[in-house]
Amino acid sequence: MTQSDCHPWQRQNSHQTGFPVLIPGALYQLYDSAGYWDGLQFYLPNHRLVHFRRRLASIMVTPLTWLLGSRADQLFGILMYHRVVQPIPSIALPRESVTTRRFRQQMQGLLSWGYRPWPLRKILDYHNAGRSIPPKTFLVTFDDGYECIYHEAWPILRELAVPATVFVTTAYLDTDHPLSSDRWAKENAERSPAIWWRSLSTEQCAKMQASGLIELGSHSHTHADFRTRPEALRADLQTSLGVLRDRFRLRDATFAFPFGHCEAALAKAAQQAGMLCALTVESELVDPRSNPFTWGRFAVESYDTAATLATKLGGWYSLAQNAWYRLRRLNPKSGRGHP
Repeated sequence: MTQSDCHPWQRQNSHQTGFPVLIPGALYQLYDSAGYWDGLQFYLPNHRLVHFRRRLASIMVTPLTWLLGSRADQLFGILMYHRVVQPIPSIALPRESVTTRRFRQQMQGLLSWGYRPWPLRKILDYHNAGRSIPPKTFLVTFDDGYECIYHEAWPILRELAVPATVFVTTAYLDTDHPLSSDRWAKENAERSPAIWWRSLSTEQCAKMQASGLIELGSHSHTHADFRTRPEALRADLQTSLGVLRDRFRLRDATFAFPFGHCEAALAKAAQQAGMLCALTVESELVDPRSNPFTWGRFAVESYDTAATLATKLGGWYSLAQNAWYRLRRLNPKSGRGHP
């Protein structure tokens, strides 16, 4: 890759990129062990086993990325975030969160290793034109539209010139109460910073959109559970699209399923409502030739480093996940959860 092919941050910081690349993935986890353990406080008791398996899978397959290279070929990966927060002593961090420090390390690491962040709409343009996606292309997305994205993630994205899509729950724009689906906020809102659970304002969204780096999409209007209710989803999305048109002059919108629930009828309802795509939470790489109403994403966990994200984007995490599923089918008593 020539200097002209590099992301701007890579050209400016090429002198900093050598050290982590030369460290095998397992050793890099030790090198970065301080950050590796900072996710322990995120877990609720009934989630520990699942998160342990996911973390173990990420670590076990990380060396394969460095030794054997990427399995992605013509595929690309989409990263899914929810909250980016600045830790505060004595206050437990919310679930589905990444610290500000960790988020910066993840983005800088991926850029250092030649990964190319693309906007979602650019990917869709390539899909519609039948064009191939360059190797190491990835996308950054945020679900729910929490205010902390504006205060914590947006400055880093702007500094590093990383595009991203923020899927907002339009009924909650400019409100001062948590999403009805946010169980953590219901229990912790009074003793945590409001930006951890409050939704973005119209003004904040407009400022990010005006930069050209941030695209706004729909996470539905109400963030309800629409399973088996495709007509309700279609009506909800039409309302959400109306809000995006009125406030941000969007003629159409991208969409991410609330709760990640996806079924054929819901995907069809999203398409009928005028959405350009519908993203799920299936942990898998995306074939740009596939139906954009079934594209999956990798959830970014609190313990993820740039190395483990590279493993996910390189295809090895999905390989381990599929192997786990096969083992579970052979031995149903092997336990619940998945990597």
